[in-house]
Amino acid sequence: MGKIIVLFATLLLGACSHSAMYSITGHSQQSDLIESAFQQALEHNPDGVIAYWVDNKSGKSGSVKPLYASYDFAGPCRHFELAYFYPDKTVSYHYGQACRRNQIWRMH
Repeated sequence: MGKIIVLFATLLLGACSHSAMYSITGHSQQSDLIESAFQQALEHNPDGVIAYWVDNKSGKSGSVKPLYASYDFAGPCRHFELAYFYPDKTVSYHYGQACRRNQIWRMH
């Protein structure tokens, strides 16, 4: 339960940056790849359309899936699912909301 509270606090308070991606996934090596897929998916993909990323060096990969739009924070805002795929085939999922501010999607 503590991890869930920390995750939601991170999603609510963190900006979508390398440090925010690291705090969500715990993996700084892929933060550039995750950030790029995150921005691409939320800016251009319709709800449910997934953007993927792959780190060929580590074998790790993941995806960002916009879920639905909202205007909770004077949007535009979108809820999303961030999946992190490990080389051993385990997956961790993270959910949150991001709003567009100054041409960049930032987590709330």
